[in-house]
Amino acid sequence: MRKIFRPLLAVLLLLGLSISAAQAQERHGDSPLSTGWEAFSLGPEARAQSGLASAHLAVLFIEPDAGWYTYAQNPGGFGKPTRLAARLAPGTPPLTVYYPPGTRKQDAFDPGVTVNAYLGRTPLFVPLPENAALPQTITASLELLLCTRDKCLPAQVDLRFAITGKPALPEASGQPWWPALLAAVKLQGQTQTLAAASAPAAAASPADVGQWKGLKPRYLQPGLEVGGLTKAILLGLVAGFILNFMPCALPIISIKLSSLLACGGTTTETRRRTKIREHFFFLALGALAYFMFLAALFGFTDLAWGQLFQQPGVVLALAVIVFALSLSLLGVFSLPVIDLKFDQMTTHPRLQSFFTGMLTTLLATPCSGPFLGGVLGWALLQPPGVITTVLLCIGLGMASPYLLICVFPALVRFTPKPGPWTGYVERLVALFLMGTCIYLLNILPESMLVPTLILLLITSVSCSLWGFAGPGFDSRRALALKLLAVLLIAAGAYVVLQPGVKTQWERYSTQALTSKLGTELVLVDFTADWCPTCKVLEQTNLTAERMKRLQDAYGLRLIKADLTERNPEAEALLAALGSKSIPLLAIFPKKSPQEPVVLRDLFTPQQLEDAVAEAARP
Repeated sequence: MRKIFRPLLAVLLLLGLSISAAQAQERHGDSPLSTGWEAFSLGPEARAQSGLASAHLAVLFIEPDAGWYTYAQNPGGFGKPTRLAARLAPGTPPLTVYYPPGTRKQDAFDPGVTVNAYLGRTPLFVPLPENAALPQTITASLELLLCTRDKCLPAQVDLRFAITGKPALPEASGQPWWPALLAAVKLQGQTQTLAAASAPAAAASPADVGQWKGLKPRYLQPGLEVGGLTKAILLGLVAGFILNFMPCALPIISIKLSSLLACGGTTTETRRRTKIREHFFFLALGALAYFMFLAALFGFTDLAWGQLFQQPGVVLALAVIVFALSLSLLGVFSLPVIDLKFDQMTTHPRLQSFFTGMLTTLLATPCSGPFLGGVLGWALLQPPGVITTVLLCIGLGMASPYLLICVFPALVRFTPKPGPWTGYVERLVALFLMGTCIYLLNILPESMLVPTLILLLITSVSCSLWGFAGPGFDSRRALALKLLAVLLIAAGAYVVLQPGVKTQWERYSTQALTSKLGTELVLVDFTADWCPTCKVLEQTNLTAERMKRLQDAYGLRLIKADLTERNPEAEALLAALGSKSIPLLAIFPKKSPQEPVVLRDLFTPQQLEDAVAEAARP
């Protein structure tokens, strides 16, 4: 009996001790995924070979079910990155995680796109801190997207792994996955500095430029670059004036038209001139007030020019306001403060002019015109006082047409006096404003398009209720109907802005760029859906035919950095290139990638070809 009992006891003892080094594969609910932890030691030779300082290594093995796969930490295109957040104890710094690069494959949902995927059993490597003595317990959270050929399933898994160190841990360098660890350490070493800049609170600030500090941009028009306050003020005035004629100004032509026509209804010439001066003065004051708001915002945050339009809530609110203005012009109802009708019956003419000035300026801020890129690239890196001064000068430039009419009100004599014909112009202006709504809808994420259209339908019902209630708030019936109208819009906006599952499409990544630097001629185009100037360039200069010709002639590789939403990696590169605004295009030469050729703002096809030729010189 003793001969049988002793071997059985030894086996049980070995199994119990081995729990510290390995953890059985664990299933996670209905997710098509198994995970398991193992612990290893890193001897002196292994530490020297890998460059890791730790003596202990935890490895999490993730294994999708048969027919399933997940995306790598750098998907390379479509797909949600696999991310593992691990730490030893609450409040301690997060542990560094090294991810293997994955296997290149055609994406199941878009065969024209190649992605990096984890197929089968894949290790994720978590070295313990250099001074960490065993035993230790790792708590972790794993996020990934599990996919088959026809569907995807997001998963989030909480994990825990206790390492006692008894019996002795096996040596890592003898494991079959050791080459994968070396590749993961090398890959992450190229982007580790910039990865710290990916935290939302520190994205794209000058201190987080990281590996891009060594760049020495060569601007095609160096005379337009700003190096001091005097030049920034002069170019800011000119840039602000030019903003009135940029593509962003097209949606607000209707508002400016109504401002002109609204000044022609007074009887006497003296009264008419006084009204003109008052109206355009408060229009200019509203524009300057908005630039003061931008100065405060940019001075105390890391937001860039036009970045407000990355916030779907801002775009949604503008779309509702502009749509309501158009319904007001069609006679559905009358707004209490901002009303663009030409009948001069408003009880708050100064407030109406002030808020109209703010609205027209807000709608114009996605644009970047000539001179503006260099001005903002310098100013937004300066102290708040300098930022305020420069932005006020840009605002003065944009408001200069209004101020000119204040000084010379006789200029409005060319505007015909209102009459019955203005009713037809009101309808035309309403159509312009509805066109502005289409422009704003184009900025929103595609997933919000249908809900926003439903919200605009609710807005039309609410405006009808407001108009049905009549002017004022004198009766309970009018108060109840108007309160119901406001609540309907608020409820609809709340539903639309609820977060949903989004499919991430990442065209630019630091790894994708750095892997090509020094070996290929690379062009990076910074763009966004909220940047009309970028869209004009894409339709005129960056056409498919022209870019294909440049590719064939120079072996050019093309990368698009999309800033429609926050993109910390791309914003860090944009800041390193000396800019806080887009459009911007950078061409990294094959021989000297640290000296990219940069094109700002608007440029001609010839300037584009000259810049590529300059960067391609041997």
